[in-house]
Amino acid sequence: MDKQHLKAQTAIEFMILAGFLLFMFIVMLGLIAHQTNSVNKDRQQLIGEDIVTVVQKEFNLAARVSNGYSRDFYLPSFLGSHNYTISIVANEVIVNDGTQDFSRAIPTVKGSIKKGFNHINKTNEQIYIN
Repeated sequence: MDKQHLKAQTAIEFMILAGFLLFMFIVMLGLIAHQTNSVNKDRQQLIGEDIVTVVQKEFNLAARVSNGYSRDFYLPSFLGSHNYTISIVANEVIVNDGTQDFSRAIPTVKGSIKKGFNHINKTNEQIYIN
């Protein structure tokens, strides 16, 4: 074999190896991106469930205590890094992040809930929000 032929074979082997390594790198990036997306979705779901649970506990506490109860609590502006809506519909608090709903049963409440600071009080056996 002459030197020219040996150099050409080495160059081809190098290109094959480089192509294989590039392919493996792309596959690994895809797997990492998929895993990261899955973790973010799980995190968003936990935060959504946490928000409705906090609200449910606040209303349940107000229902159990005597008249004159008053308290402020805070709800975050974003659900993870996503915007969300929160509302009270038919004895249920509902958080929607645009892809899914999170809901919990609550006692009868007058008023509406919002992101940020909320004021809850109990007067004449009725729970009021904001």
